Amino acid sequence: GTSREDGTFRYRTSSQALLTSLLLTRNFAMKVLVLLLTVAVAFAIKRFDGEQVLRIIPQNEGQVEQLAKLEMTDTGLDFWRRPSSVFRPVDIRVPKDLSSYVQTLLDSTSMQYTVMIDDVQQLINNQTSGSITNEFDFDQYNSYEDINAQLQEFADKYPSLTTHITIGNSFENREINAIRVGSAGTDKPAIFLEGQIHAREWVVSATLLYNIKFLLESYNSVSEITTLLNRVDFYFLPITNPDGYEFSRNSDRMWRKTRILYGSSWWGGYCYGADPNRNWDAGFGGPGTSTDPCSDTYHGPSAFSEPETLALKNWLQANGNNIKAYLAVHAYSQMWMTPYGYTNSKPAHYNEQNRLAAEVVDAIQSVNGLSFEHGTIADVIYLAAGSSCDWTYDALGIKYSYAIELRDTGNYGFLLPENQILPSANEFYAGLLVVARQVNSEYN
Repeated sequence: GTSREDGTFRYRTSSQALLTSLLLTRNFAMKVLVLLLTVAVAFAIKRFDGEQVLRIIPQNEGQVEQLAKLEMTDTGLDFWRRPSSVFRPVDIRVPKDLSSYVQTLLDSTSMQYTVMIDDVQQLINNQTSGSITNEFDFDQYNSYEDINAQLQEFADKYPSLTTHITIGNSFENREINAIRVGSAGTDKPAIFLEGQIHAREWVVSATLLYNIKFLLESYNSVSEITTLLNRVDFYFLPITNPDGYEFSRNSDRMWRKTRILYGSSWWGGYCYGADPNRNWDAGFGGPGTSTDPCSDTYHGPSAFSEPETLALKNWLQANGNNIKAYLAVHAYSQMWMTPYGYTNSKPAHYNEQNRLAAEVVDAIQSVNGLSFEHGTIADVIYLAAGSSCDWTYDALGIKYSYAIELRDTGNYGFLLPENQILPSANEFYAGLLVVARQVNSEYN
């Protein structure tokens, strides 16, 4: 202790120091614990045990509005198909802890629902075979690294028919790789295929990889394909959002967005990423987008704020003079849609766009019997501003710009089993050839 003038001793200083030291140590320990937990959570694979996907078919405008309000106010719910109009299905993945809340809400508003998926985790477990082969397996969902290696393999095996292209880099510095397929030639009209801008739509990259294979293997053996590749170029970008894709493989199967840290939520978690298909400068910030960084449809702080969309935009502006069709490929819902998504107005070329879309869906149906809807994005699915397809039409004048939703219609949703990759690839290929024939006849 320290001696006072009155001869008494003071012990408080040392006890305070000890208490302060203990508190600091405790606070530090707590911070370390929180940090370790955060790291553990970051590396843990999110599970979806017992989570259901419910389908609601709104019967009137009031129910559509209630569902839209629910989407805007509850970021804990994952809307696989968003509310748009009366009688159009709305699919919602419901976390277990919100199940009774949602059931009560639906019952109180007299909304009828069916359970589309009873256990999301069960489908995730069944989705991938897990078999390991030395060769690239087109009937599996492959990693970003393996897909890149396969693009390089195509380029090495077919040097006279391909060019390997790096469009840019993602936020986490992964290369955004594409491949041009077509025989040598100058000023050939081209088709650009943008794949998997939304991370969880795994069947998209798998479908596109098969389509590259189909084209390359048919050159010099199928006369029509030989002619088309001599006269038209195909640019395939299997994974536009590589950070999100890898995160969906390793951490959260339901991840949709990019991976920039944008803020924290009311419950103390962190909010990552913007929706890269709401990030284009086409009605940016308009309907069908969110200002909340925690929302799956967060449009980002500004148009092209995401390195992935900016890189693609810059590449298209620099190299896109000959691109006559732009296919933004998504899943799921079986749709082949024209602009616009940011407005209910029809584009100037709507009749030509929709006529070709009708031919495409007929060709698709002839393969496996699946029917796809066609029309504008706003009419067929919902208003959604800031999409790539609207931007390529408005900014680059690419008349045949489409947003496409591959199979299915909701039995599996984003969790399509691997045995459906080849059927999806076959039907999409039939549609792609319809577009290629149009581009060839109109622009050559």
